[in-house]
Amino acid sequence: MKDSGVDFEYTLIGDGDDKELVMEHIFDLGLQDHCRYLGTRTHREVVREFERADLFVLGCRVAASGDRDGIPNVLVESLAMGLPAVGTTVSALPEILHDGRTGLLVAPDDPGAMAAAMLRLLTDTDLRSRVIQQGQQLVEDDFDNRQLIRRLAEIYCSGIPALQCSRLIPDT
Repeated sequence: MKDSGVDFEYTLIGDGDDKELVMEHIFDLGLQDHCRYLGTRTHREVVREFERADLFVLGCRVAASGDRDGIPNVLVESLAMGLPAVGTTVSALPEILHDGRTGLLVAPDDPGAMAAAMLRLLTDTDLRSRVIQQGQQLVEDDFDNRQLIRRLAEIYCSGIPALQCSRLIPDT
């Protein structure tokens, strides 16, 4: 992004074992004037950062130990708030980011592809609008706790008389 002349600000939220390594990379690449490192923040503070952001980027990769992300809540939350996202094809991310529909996906460890996807979502207004709408719809359809609780109650209630089970299934 920097090499393409794009003016940007990258906000990094959270802590982890690789914090020092990440900070070292930021300085080695000369990106310190473009980056804000906030560390661990409350949910309310993270939501405020989502509200001021133009794009959510999650560059997951498989660790040397084999450890990997599942379905990060922060990705679901960003889509729910109408923030378009770019992520990698690691683990369960493609279950949320359907490439070209609910977000964009790139292979891990490919910074050129990541930058191109980021620029595409920032500049292609038609794609951006579609991704925002479809991302929010995916979260509503697949991650709405009211619907999930209802479906779970219906599973547990199969075979139980309706009158006994009716108070277990919430109204939607």
